[in-house]
Amino acid sequence: MSTKKEHSSNRRNLPIGSRNFLGYHSRSEERVRRSKKLRLSSDDLERNTNLVALTRESKRCLRNLAAYKPPKDTFPQPWLPFPKSRRAAVLVALFVGRKGDLYVLLSKRASTLRSFAGDTSLPGGKMDPEDKSIEDTARREAFEEIGLPPDRNKVPLLCMLEPFYVEKQLLVTPVVVLVLDNTLQPILNAPEVTALFSHPLASFLSSTPPASIIRSEPELVELGDDGSGYRYHTSNDWDWDGPPFVLDPSENKLSKNGSANRNGKKRRSFSNSSLRTFKRSDENEVKVSNEPVFRKRKFRMHQFLTGREAGGIKPVFGLTAAILIHTARAGYSPSPPALASPDFEVSAPDGASTSMRIAWAFYRPPTSHRPNLLREALENEGLAGKVDWERVRKVAGVPEENGVSQKGASSAISGSRRLGQTNRLRSKL
Repeated sequence: MSTKKEHSSNRRNLPIGSRNFLGYHSRSEERVRRSKKLRLSSDDLERNTNLVALTRESKRCLRNLAAYKPPKDTFPQPWLPFPKSRRAAVLVALFVGRKGDLYVLLSKRASTLRSFAGDTSLPGGKMDPEDKSIEDTARREAFEEIGLPPDRNKVPLLCMLEPFYVEKQLLVTPVVVLVLDNTLQPILNAPEVTALFSHPLASFLSSTPPASIIRSEPELVELGDDGSGYRYHTSNDWDWDGPPFVLDPSENKLSKNGSANRNGKKRRSFSNSSLRTFKRSDENEVKVSNEPVFRKRKFRMHQFLTGREAGGIKPVFGLTAAILIHTARAGYSPSPPALASPDFEVSAPDGASTSMRIAWAFYRPPTSHRPNLLREALENEGLAGKVDWERVRKVAGVPEENGVSQKGASSAISGSRRLGQTNRLRSKL
C-alpha cells in the first residue's frame, strides 16, 4: 500500500468526476439508506433504497441480483473442490447514477505491473490464507487497490456469480456489491492502480454505445463513424486447448450455395442434432465424409470501448468483459433465473463452456512446458482424494480411453504446446 501523502496526491490526479466514488453520477440530495444486513434481499431494496432515484430497469436489476443464485451444477462441487491457493476474486461494485441508472467501478492497472499492465479491470486478486471467504478476498483487494471500505453496511453484498477460469490457472469468483455511501473517497494504490472510472452496466448487453457516454464523453464519437461501422463492441473467437468435438458422418447432401434440411430450407453445415463434416465432390454437390473429423472448440473474447481511450484508458476486454456481460445478463433478465439476451452472440458456436474449461483445467495432463498447478494444489492441500476424476473427465469432454476419439483429445493436448503466443492473448480469459 502507498503512503497517505501518495494517496492524497492520487486523489487530486483522478479523472474529473472521480474524486469520490459516486460524485460524478449522484446528487447530494439523493441519499440511500444503509442496510443492516450483510447481504441485501429484495425486501431490503424496497425498504431501504431511495427507489425514486432508480429507473424501473435498475430496480429490476438490483432485485434480480439480490435474489441470484448460481446453478446447482456450478463449480466447486463436493467431487471437485477448489484449492484455496488457486482461487481469486474480483469485486463488481455497482452504484446508482444521477439518472437512476446503474454503473460499475473500473480501474486502470499500473503500467509497471508484470501482468496485464495498463489494462482496464475490476479490483481483485488471489485469495490469501488469512481470508475467511472468497467474499473477504474481493473486499480486501478492493480496499487495498482503490480504498473501497470492506464495511458491509456501506457496501452490502448483492450476490456471488459462478467462478471463471483464467489461463494462469486461477479460478476467479465475481462478488457483486452495491455502494450505498456516496461520500466515500477513493484512495488509489499507485503501484497497482492509476485511474478509477465508471461505466453503465446495461451497456454490456448492447453492441452500440449508450447515449449517455456519447453525450458525456465527446471523444468517443471521434473513434468511429456512429452511423456506419461504429465498433463499440467487438469479439473474436480463439482456439481452446482442450478436447475437440467430433464431426460425425452423415448421409445428407448439400447444394452448391448452401446446405438444405429436409424441408428444403438453407442451413449451415452443422445440423441442430449432430455435427457433420463435408467433402466437395463436384461443382454442384457436397457429399458427407464417412470418417469422423476432430475440430477444436472455440471460446469467445469480447471488447467494449469505454469512451476514454483518447485519455489512455484501454477498452474493457477479456475476463473483465465476460464477467460484466454475465452480471448484466443476470441483473437485467426479464424472466429470471433465465439470463437476459444481449444483441450479440455471447459464446462461440460449439464453444467450450465455463464448466468444461474448469474441468479440463483440472483434468489435463501436465507437460514440461506447462505444469498443472491446479492438480499440484489439490495434492498440497490434501484435496486430491475428494476428486471424482471420472465425473471431471465427462464434464471436460474427454473421450474414454478406448474410444475412437481419444486420438482427437491427444491432438488437442499436443496442439496446445504450439499456441504459446495465442495463449498469452487468451490468458485474459
